[in-house]
Amino acid sequence: MLPNPINIRKMTENDYAIMAKWLSTKEVLEFYGDVNSPFSLAQVKQKYEPRVLGESPVSSFIVELNHLPIGYMQYYIIKANDQKEFGYTENQVIYGIDQFIGYPSLFNKGYGTIMVRHFIDFIINTTDAEVIIVDPEISNTRAIRCYEKCGFSIVKKIQNESHFLMEINFVKAN
Repeated sequence: MLPNPINIRKMTENDYAIMAKWLSTKEVLEFYGDVNSPFSLAQVKQKYEPRVLGESPVSSFIVELNHLPIGYMQYYIIKANDQKEFGYTENQVIYGIDQFIGYPSLFNKGYGTIMVRHFIDFIINTTDAEVIIVDPEISNTRAIRCYEKCGFSIVKKIQNESHFLMEINFVKAN
């Protein structure tokens, strides 16, 4: 079996410039941000520095392919009021994830599926998550297909019916 070429590592301050580049790419911003509002380096630092410093509840990661950065992933605990809004009970431990590949030339090559599967395994093994959710735009068929390959299923439409709430459930053995 070939070694996994994908590595997911904690984001550092050294990643701000590449994030600014990715978050200024039309194809990335189409589903992760706003195409009309690319990020400057200062905006990236303002948003992501608290995460890098551990001052934010969002855990941020950089995805590497053969040791070169290609994308971004994050996870966070879903707050009780949001759990209720999504139809979950307050006693469940639910994590949300978001991610993108930063280079359009790497879209549709299977890397997203590898990234998400690796991230799910990481979350299962390092947190107390019982459910992981994502909320892709309904028009983002590429992401929806990726999430379905990773075991997510569509639960319902949310955000004025413009996004799907998708989930993957798992039970940890005692």
